[in-house]
Amino acid sequence: MWITLIYKFINMKKLIVSTLVLCGALSFAQSTPLMIHNYSKLSLEGRLMACSRINPGGYPVAFAAPNLPYGVYTVPPLTTDVEYVTLNTSAASLLPILKWYVTTAGGTTAYNYNDPSMAGISSSVEWAMYHFVTKDDQGNGVDTFTMGNPIVSNMAGFSTNLYQLGTTAEAEWFSISGMVYLQVYDY
Repeated sequence: MWITLIYKFINMKKLIVSTLVLCGALSFAQSTPLMIHNYSKLSLEGRLMACSRINPGGYPVAFAAPNLPYGVYTVPPLTTDVEYVTLNTSAASLLPILKWYVTTAGGTTAYNYNDPSMAGISSSVEWAMYHFVTKDDQGNGVDTFTMGNPIVSNMAGFSTNLYQLGTTAEAEWFSISGMVYLQVYDY
């Protein structure tokens, strides 16, 4: 009888420790990859941001540096399947992000995506918003969109939309099956 009780206690202890380790790993991981689909004939030019959903001020707040060869973070026309799993793996995307500008209460620092600090930063943020201007093939601005998760972006003082209708395009931001999506369409 005592052996059975000790055996059950040890197994319960292993189960509890395993559960706590799993919960800890999941709570310290950027849990939602971002997938961008630009189905429109317009380019999207603006600021892609991730921030904390629990810290006042949204700190840390991370903004994507311009992706080459553009001067701002840009998603070209008719470009789909742009996936960012985490900030520190963003160079592996179809549109690589090589640098992030990270703001904390102490100021702003530029980090390469593979800087060791980015793993910690990446684990403490969620995708918050993409504030962008749609531009035609001549480079003329058409519409301005502020898309994102209103709860997360609000932590950093930004107001965002889940759906927005412009003059020639519409955009939606939503989460499904553990993935955040931004989709832009012509209409």
